[in-house]
Amino acid sequence: MRVLAAEDNKVNRIVLITLLAQVGIEPFVVENGALAVDAWAREPWDIILMDVHMPELDGVTATQRIRAHEAAEGRPRTPIVALTANVMAHQVAEYLQAGMDDHVPKPIEAARLFAVMEQVLAASPEDHRDQRTA
Repeated sequence: MRVLAAEDNKVNRIVLITLLAQVGIEPFVVENGALAVDAWAREPWDIILMDVHMPELDGVTATQRIRAHEAAEGRPRTPIVALTANVMAHQVAEYLQAGMDDHVPKPIEAARLFAVMEQVLAASPEDHRDQRTA
C-alpha cells in the first residue's frame, strides 16, 4: 500500500512510522502541506494521512488543492485522512468540507488509525488503485 503522510512534528512522524510498520506499511513522509501536494502530483497514492496544522501550507488547504487538481485533471479521488488534536464537531465539519474523507484524533491510537484507513479505502471507488497506475 502506498501511503503518503504529511506531518511536521518529528515525534509525531516517528509515532506514525512506527504504527504503520506494525502492519507492514512504510509511508513516504513529508513535513508540510506544500510537499504533500507536490508528492501527490508526482505519483499515485492509495491514501494520504494529512496533519491539519503545518508550516508553509496547512492540511486543509493542501487537501483543497489536491481536490481541485483531481477535478481539473480528471484524476481519481485519493482518500485523505486528517490527523489532528482538533476534533470538535465544527472542526471535523471543516475538514470534511475541505475534501478530507475522515479524521483520526491525536494522540494517534493504532486501532483507530487502522480502522479509519480501512473504512476510507473501502469507501473509495472499487478500483481506484488500478486507475491511478494504468
